Amino acid sequence: MQSIKSLIREVDFEGQSFISINSMTNDQLLALFELGRNLELQNRGNWQLYPDAIVSLLFFQPSTRTRMSFETAMYRMGGNVIVENTPQTTSSIAKEESLADMLRCVSQYANVIVLRHPNDVDAREGASYSSAPVINGGWGHWEHPTQALLDLYTLWRKFGHIEGLKVTVAAADMIEARTGHSMAQGLARLGAEVTIASPKDKAVPREVIENIKKNYPNAKLEEAYDFEKDSFNEFIRDKDLVYLPGCSAPAGATAEAFKKVMDDYFVKHETLDEEREKGHMIYVTHTLPRRAGEMDLAIDDTPNQLCFESILHSVSIRMALLTAILGA
Repeated sequence: MQSIKSLIREVDFEGQSFISINSMTNDQLLALFELGRNLELQNRGNWQLYPDAIVSLLFFQPSTRTRMSFETAMYRMGGNVIVENTPQTTSSIAKEESLADMLRCVSQYANVIVLRHPNDVDAREGASYSSAPVINGGWGHWEHPTQALLDLYTLWRKFGHIEGLKVTVAAADMIEARTGHSMAQGLARLGAEVTIASPKDKAVPREVIENIKKNYPNAKLEEAYDFEKDSFNEFIRDKDLVYLPGCSAPAGATAEAFKKVMDDYFVKHETLDEEREKGHMIYVTHTLPRRAGEMDLAIDDTPNQLCFESILHSVSIRMALLTAILGA
């Protein structure tokens, strides 16, 4: 069995920022998965790997799982955490301090910064001023790479591979589905057969498709549009995973119309039951939080769901990411 130090060195990511799912090569991602698997024993323990290290969590948007799993990961490794989860009112951002100045300062306190921000342009520019590595904890509608990372890792742990798996990434709005952007790129890069399903007027941004085709010309990627519930459920029957990155459901007058569109991408548990009886397992995961109507909650009590299995995996893979950045 390899030592943790040697596994960290194999990832070869010390001191680097994790801004996008494309911040790592395929070999680095797979090495990170192997590191994560070896760190799983610490999901409920405490290992004094980094007693002098500090991670700062700067969250300009609400979060439960991303924030708490990073906190848990650092504490499990004996490290320390500084959390700022209402910076608009409790930090000098309320005094019109720039994000660049904030990150310049916080990077003097912390070894790693995890930043969640509603504006990806501001976040990318601000991160460039940090002297400490920055992890993207969800930026605007652009990417949420650590969510995709934990879902890729969960899939890898379930199947032992990602190459060759058939996966549908589906949402009523793929324009704003930042986790879907990261996940589609990660899946396609690692050899899965990916279909992105959405209404045509809410298709995934061209940047995502063009990036995959430019950098991974052999990737198997398709788009499929304008399903209705029955046709969508027929479409997913041969898939290994249906990935639901969640919807930014609007409020007010347009909310009900949007919910009707959400219903077109509703996975019925009957579909999964029928395929399971044939010997074919279709896994379903939602990135959470989910809203009423986004998925059939009966799936939660079947072997098809991966939503909550991925939550435990999120700690080990975020431990792996932090150790890869902090170094051996």
